[in-house]
Amino acid sequence: MDFLIRKVAAAVRRSCPPYLASQAEDIAQEVLVQLLRKLERTEGKATFSSIYLLKAAHGVTVDEIRRRSRRREQTGLEDQMEAHPRAGPDPEQEAMARSLGRQIRRCLEGIIASRRVAVTLHLLGCPVPEIAQRLDCPVKSADNRVYRGMKDLRDCLAAKGLTP
Repeated sequence: MDFLIRKVAAAVRRSCPPYLASQAEDIAQEVLVQLLRKLERTEGKATFSSIYLLKAAHGVTVDEIRRRSRRREQTGLEDQMEAHPRAGPDPEQEAMARSLGRQIRRCLEGIIASRRVAVTLHLLGCPVPEIAQRLDCPVKSADNRVYRGMKDLRDCLAAKGLTP
C-alpha cells in the first residue's frame, strides 16, 4: 500500500499546476479514495498501472480546478492563477521544448511499429513488465523492443543534430 501511495503522490505532482501545489496532498487523498472504491467494486482484483494512476490524478486535479473556478464565479474572488505567478520555464525554453517534442514524435514515426509502441510506453513511465503485459509478449521481448527502439530514437535524433 505504501508503494501505491508514493506512486499516487508522484502522479499528482506531475499533473498538479503550481498554483495548486498546496492542495497536492488533498488531491492525492482523493485519488486514493477513488482507487479504494474501485478495489471494493472489483473485490480486490483491480490492478493499477502507472498510466491509470496518472490519468486518475489528472482527473481529480481537473475536478479541483473546475471546482475552484465555479467557486470564484459564485463568490467573485480574484483569479487564483493570476495571484500565483507561473514558476515554469521562460517562453524561449518552452518553444525549444515544443520543437524538441515535435522532433521526437517525427523520429518515433520512423521506428518499426512494435518498437514504437514499446518506446512510447517506456517514455510514459511504464516499467518493462507492464509493457510486456500490454503488448502481450514475453518480458524479454518487451525489453528488447524498448532497448532497440530507444537506440533507433537516439540515432534519429543524433542525425538531426540533437544529442544530450
